[in-house]
Amino acid sequence: MSTSISPDITIKEVVEKHPGSDRVFGAHGLPCAGCHVSTHETIRQGAGAHRLDLDALIADLNNFIADGTVPPPRERPASAKTAPPERTRKPGIEHVVAIMSGKGGVGKSLVTALLAVALRKRGFNVGILDADITGPSMARMFGVSERPYEGVDKKPHPPATRTGIPIMSMNLILDNEGDAVIWRGPMVSRAIQQFYTDLEWGKIDYLFIDLPPGTSDAPLTVLQALPVSGVVLVTTPQGLTTMIVSKAVKLAQQLKVPVVGLVENMSFFEDKETGKRYELFGESKGVQLVVESGAPLLAQLPIDPALTQLCDAGRVEEYQSPDYDTLAENFVKILPALTAQTKAS
Repeated sequence: MSTSISPDITIKEVVEKHPGSDRVFGAHGLPCAGCHVSTHETIRQGAGAHRLDLDALIADLNNFIADGTVPPPRERPASAKTAPPERTRKPGIEHVVAIMSGKGGVGKSLVTALLAVALRKRGFNVGILDADITGPSMARMFGVSERPYEGVDKKPHPPATRTGIPIMSMNLILDNEGDAVIWRGPMVSRAIQQFYTDLEWGKIDYLFIDLPPGTSDAPLTVLQALPVSGVVLVTTPQGLTTMIVSKAVKLAQQLKVPVVGLVENMSFFEDKETGKRYELFGESKGVQLVVESGAPLLAQLPIDPALTQLCDAGRVEEYQSPDYDTLAENFVKILPALTAQTKAS
């Protein structure tokens, strides 16, 4: 007697009962068969979340159970293929700058914070949107814990830092900042767009968007749906990092968003007593990325324990150093290019 799969059982049940069936899910573009989501998500829910053909998936699962047939990769239904969203410009926000890397752990959030503080000190109105929905850190670096508030206009406003930088981060709307945000890509993308469009940012000369690692949902949403004037790429001297950051360069180029500058973080450690520099992660690879992206190297930032302590204490706005001054001065020099790009778009 043949077994018929019900669409209302969990994905995990199917995979455990019928070893190898995860390949059927994979052929339909349902990658969660082997992850934690599958423990509580039914086949119907998974197909709905990924906009898949439920009937075809069930049929292929039944065929696999009957004779072990694994289908070739399936095309998604036409309704699942959507055109890139139109870029939405928020009144009051003049320029949007995305900070990205492709690689995790290189210091994108740090560079975002330092650039925002640099412009704020020079009299610009700046804001920070933390687009790392599942790994937000920006609010902690600035010591901001207040939730968005309702202004006199009855609209939601982001809280501000000590020096008046409005900031929005997922941690600011969680009951506990340690809570995990277990969301699929579409929900992450929607949250980023709502942070930009639904909050009243006020008059902003430069809105900095701190992107999470990778070249997938969040970066795509920002680069396609928001009016990004330019991208600042963050890297480290490691060859592996350089290879991954190259992917981010290609993403920006394919989406026709200019890379306006590069920042090499953790370039060296300087012994304050002797003045000797140690390249802990190898020699600089910045020139390679400059050639590939056509963008200037804005700064090579050192490993600085004092900066780490300030970030942990929520006092990043107090940081001062010659290398930081170099970053700030060089970034100010490229502002005309950002303005030109904004007018062109």
